Order: sequence, then C-alpha cells, then structure tokens
Amino acid sequence: MKRFILAFIFAAICLNAFSTTWQIVNSGFSFSPATLTIQQGDNVNFSISQDHDAVEVSATVWNANGNSPAIGFSVPFGGGNVSASQLSVGTHYYVCTPHASFGMKGRIIVTPISGLPENKALNDIQVYPNPVIDKLNVQFDLSESSAFEIKLFDLQGKLVRILLSKTQLNGLFVQSFNLAGETAQGVYLVKMTLGERSTFRKVVVL
Repeated sequence: MKRFILAFIFAAICLNAFSTTWQIVNSGFSFSPATLTIQQGDNVNFSISQDHDAVEVSATVWNANGNSPAIGFSVPFGGGNVSASQLSVGTHYYVCTPHASFGMKGRIIVTPISGLPENKALNDIQVYPNPVIDKLNVQFDLSESSAFEIKLFDLQGKLVRILLSKTQLNGLFVQSFNLAGETAQGVYLVKMTLGERSTFRKVVVL
C-alpha cells in the first residue's frame, strides 16, 4: 500500500510537469548553448549572471547585433524562466541587451511535437501504461513493411536502451518491454523510427 501511494504521488508530480525544462547559461559574453532546439510545450530556464539579460528580438536585429526588443519573451538580469506559452513553434532570436554589440546572442528553435502521418505507416500508436511500473507496451498498426527501431532516451538526449530494431510485416504490432529493475525512475522519451519518420512519447518510469 505504501509503495502504491508513493508511486501515485511520484506519477502525479511527473505528469503535471511533463514538459522538459532546458537550461541556458552564460560563459563570459556568450550564451551556451548558443542554439537550443526544443519541442513545443517545453520550457527554458536562463541561469545567467547579474550582468546579463535575454530579450527576444527580430531576426533582422539579431543579425545586425542590435538590441531593439520584439514582441516576445524578456528575461531579467540574473536569469529566469521562459514558459512554453511564450515559445511558439519557430525560431526565437534573443540577445543580451547591453552586450548585443559584442555578439552575445542566441536562438531557441521550437519544433512541433513529432508525429507520423496518419494512414501512412504508423496508425493510432499506443504506448502504455503511463506511468510504467514494470512493463511498457507498444502497439500500432503498420500499413507497410519497413525496418523500424524503438529506443529509450533520457531527457538530456542520452540513449538509455535500444528496445527493438527489426523489420516488421504489415499488420498489428504489439510487444512488451520489461523496464523493471533495468531502468531508473524518471521521465524518458520513447523514440519510434520507421524509415525516415519518427515519433516520440514521454513516459514516466516508477
């Protein structure tokens, strides 16, 4: 019972904070990483010194090392968070206003949540249960024969496990993968690649 309650609390916390928060820091008069690619729905935290801020500008101003702000996010001196609601799909250009002329600038590229075209290859993909206590099930209809892979990544993009790599014939695919005792608790990305197309699912492992 105690284990169930702890698992429920952990799952609730993880699911309520299901988006990823990425970090941008400064090294002298530069942002690191200078270009950050995230998914729609993710947040960004600027952990920068008191001498620097981060203000969104237009591409034209960014290319000219200017600092005239555009409509968008503005992080105060010393850092702060940029929420997903401020990061629409596309490229967000930003600079440190007092040091833009020195080339202190960066980009945040927001990509849409990956998916595979319906009725093309993977239809109605299901990854369950979520949270996962022991076994993760993957189920989908494959409308054409193709090689595909299922991989598990942590939120830093490090490959944790290759769950499957094979060629599947047409039809319904259902397979279970045992994660109990082999994968630490946390939030992971399950990447499924079929040909040139990929889709991701976030899962919580208890």
